[in-house]
Amino acid sequence: MNKKVLVMVSPFSAARVAGVARYAREHDWHLMIQDRLGHRPLAWNGDGIIATLRSDTQTVSTICQMMRHKIPVVDLAISRPDIHVPRVVSDHASIGRLAAQHFIDRNFRNIVWFSMSWGNVHALRYAGLSETVRAGKWVADKALPKNRRNDWNAFMNWIAAKLADAPKPLAALAYDETDASRLLDAAERIGVSVPEELAILSVGNDSIICENQSVPLSSIDQNLETGGYEAAALLGRLMNGERPPRNPILVPPGDICLRRSTDVIASHDQDVRRALDYIADHIAVPLGAAQIANALGISRNVLDKRFHADLGRSIGSEIKRQRMAKVKLLLRNSNAPAAEIARQTGFCSASHLANAFRSATGLTPRAWRQAP
Repeated sequence: MNKKVLVMVSPFSAARVAGVARYAREHDWHLMIQDRLGHRPLAWNGDGIIATLRSDTQTVSTICQMMRHKIPVVDLAISRPDIHVPRVVSDHASIGRLAAQHFIDRNFRNIVWFSMSWGNVHALRYAGLSETVRAGKWVADKALPKNRRNDWNAFMNWIAAKLADAPKPLAALAYDETDASRLLDAAERIGVSVPEELAILSVGNDSIICENQSVPLSSIDQNLETGGYEAAALLGRLMNGERPPRNPILVPPGDICLRRSTDVIASHDQDVRRALDYIADHIAVPLGAAQIANALGISRNVLDKRFHADLGRSIGSEIKRQRMAKVKLLLRNSNAPAAEIARQTGFCSASHLANAFRSATGLTPRAWRQAP
């Protein structure tokens, strides 16, 4: 007999529901996807539920009532750790650690967390970030009076003071794309350049939001489709009588989708900064350390020493790093053929690009582009 499963995901996530639906198709489930939470669907008498338990009291009450009637439930969120229920959730601490490493790789020493509110998920991500680097914490919900939290002028005054006092260059991990876009807007309004003075990294990788900003937002892929699939698999086991796991099943994050908001190397040496900008501006043509030093009017030996002192690597290594980063950006965000990507990134041919890319990543450009 086909299992009847109710999916109550709020806010609606196409990726999460797609993961649940993929498992459902494989196991001949009948899904009911409830877009309005807070009540049990009329005439529904099913076998299991996949939900996101958050602050909505009516939804929580409805789900708890169903659990009392022995209907298996899997929670896709960890916003309500006070409710004991089997969970499949994003590994939020790993998201924070991944962000920290991203900033470390870009030589940032000044790092902060930014969010408009604060809850359990925020705390987990911040913990992962701060266990890896020494990170400050900017939370508007904690800083602004309750009657001013929806006041844009109050927020602007608060963030302006924060940004003015913060050492630059600065890197910020935002809770999600909405928080990241608020921070970007605030920075631009008070004349803080992104990413040169403030690099912003988000979580969620919603391409509609990330790519439609004045500065496209780099973002961590939360791997939500995998989470939905694994939640459905756990629910399947529970409906077959297995005991629930003692701890939440954690889904690791995917890659960081690099866009302009963090596509920068933080440098405290003006000549190194000029060299980095020169490399970025000339990445499509053959480049060498001597050429860069000559263009900047600096001896090559002096520039090499400053590169190693500030970034811990050679000019040649930085050229290769920037080429690979640009290749990945074009593979992920365009349909350009390999020959065109090679032309834009300084490789003499598509085969030259393929060999260099395989050496750096272990994959061909096509395989990397098609990977989930």
